[in-house]
This record gives sequence, C-alpha cells and structure tokens, in this order.
Amino acid sequence: MSTLMRRIFLCIIGMLAGLAAWPFAETTLLFQAGFPSYLVFSVFLGIIFGLIMGGFFGTSDGIIMSVKSNIISGAVFGILVGIVGGAIGFLIGQAALFIIGDMLIHSAKSFNTIGFPISRAVGWAFLGVFIGMIDGVRSRSLDKIKVGIIGGIIGGFLGGLALEYSRLVIPGMLFARLIGLLVFGLLIGFAYGFVENRLSFGVLRLLNGKYKGTEFLINQKKMKIGSSEKNSIVLLGYDKISDTHAELAIKGDNVVIKKASPKTIISVNDDKVDEHELIMDDVVEIGNAKFLYKFK
Repeated sequence: MSTLMRRIFLCIIGMLAGLAAWPFAETTLLFQAGFPSYLVFSVFLGIIFGLIMGGFFGTSDGIIMSVKSNIISGAVFGILVGIVGGAIGFLIGQAALFIIGDMLIHSAKSFNTIGFPISRAVGWAFLGVFIGMIDGVRSRSLDKIKVGIIGGIIGGFLGGLALEYSRLVIPGMLFARLIGLLVFGLLIGFAYGFVENRLSFGVLRLLNGKYKGTEFLINQKKMKIGSSEKNSIVLLGYDKISDTHAELAIKGDNVVIKKASPKTIISVNDDKVDEHELIMDDVVEIGNAKFLYKFK
C-alpha cells in the first residue's frame, strides 16, 4: 500500500483497537467495587487496555507488509508489551494523580476538571509509548523504537485527554467512553504514522508485478531486502530474488543500496552495481522487481 494508505490504515487499526477494548472496559467497571483498592482496579484496567490494544497494533506491520508470520508474532509481542505498558502506564497515572492532586490542585472543581484528566492522560501517554514500541521490539530496531516512543507519547497523551474529557463534556451519554477510546486509538495511529513518515529517509515504490504501487518507507538505518520473511522488505511472488538479496544503509543523509552477497545482482538505472548512493527518481532492479526511489 502507499505511504498515505499506510497512515490511514494505522488510524483504522487504532479505532478498531479502541472499539474492541470498550466492552471489556465497561464490564470491568461493573465489578469495580469487588477490587481491594482503586490502585489494583486501575492497574487491572490498564492491563486490559494494553492487552487488547497492543494485540491490535502488533498486527499492523505484518498486515501492511503482507507477511503472515509477522502478523502472528506481532500480535503476541503486542499482547505482552501491551500488558506491561498498561500496568506501568496506569501506575504512573496514579502517581501523577497523587502529585497533581496533593501538591498542585487545591479545589475539588479544579481537581475534577484539570487534575484528574491530566494525570490520567499521563498514564495513557505511557501506554501509548509501549504500544508504539511494539514493532520496534519485535524487529529489534532502535529506529522503530524511537518512532514508537515519540509517536506513542504524543498520540497517547492527546488521545488520553480526549478520552478523559469526553466523559466530562458528555457525561450523560451512554457511549461517551466508546467515543473517547475511538479517538484515543485514532490519535495513536495518526501520531505514529506522522512521526514515522517525518523520520524516514525516503520511499521505494514498486513499479511492477503483483504488488505494483506498494511503497516501502526507508525507516531504519539498515534494512535488508529479499524473499525471506526475515527481511525488512519482503518480495514474495517475484523471480530471481535470493533470501537476502540487497541491503539499504544510511550514510550521513544519504541512502546507499548494495549487494547482500557477491552472488546477487542489483541494477540502478539499468547499470549493474555493487553499491550505489540513491538519488531522486533512481530505478532500482532486484531480481525482476523494479523500484522507484523517492524522497518523503
């Protein structure tokens, strides 16, 4: 899919995650009185949110890249990371609630309209960080983890504010929390996609074959290209492509493509090369797959 569709898809995944989390959240709230303390209840609720939303966001890269194994592993990583993130995020939210409530806010009205929503949004921001880092943790990519941290904290905090204030602005509406969760998921997906695009080093767009028009963001300092699903860019359904055929590397501000081994063949603008520094509109051939290199 194109980079624009990638960002739209991330937003949709976020909204679906919010939709899926809503009934579980409402069910948990019905049993709030059965928890030994509000802290335990809050942490448990954070785990529920993290588990569900982490699982949804974890599948996104595998779906975008059409790699089934990454969908499964991403979901598993997403659930595990989400559980940890939900527990830590809501603990931090409680700590922020204590600090803001006891030290900064001195009236019940200010606490309810400012202190409580902001402190909870801080907790949501940390959950957003963990959700954003899922694909980076799965692929062991520091570049993706960095994108996840920045996008997650921005989307999580803004989405958390939207979620908390939705219940204040429309308190009598049955689906106020649902609307807030949808916006929360949407903003995490939007922020991640925006930051990922801004921090990428360009795009390779497929010009032929089964996945013609698909765009691959160059969003890591080192990326491998080949037919194996272990690569960053997986080329399934194309001929004359080795398991790991070529490599992309960032040198300074430039993107360099090179052969992964002496036996593989790559061409740039119809010239066979061992290594080449890409410039705008270069046409790269890997096996029978052709790419056009574009800046962001």
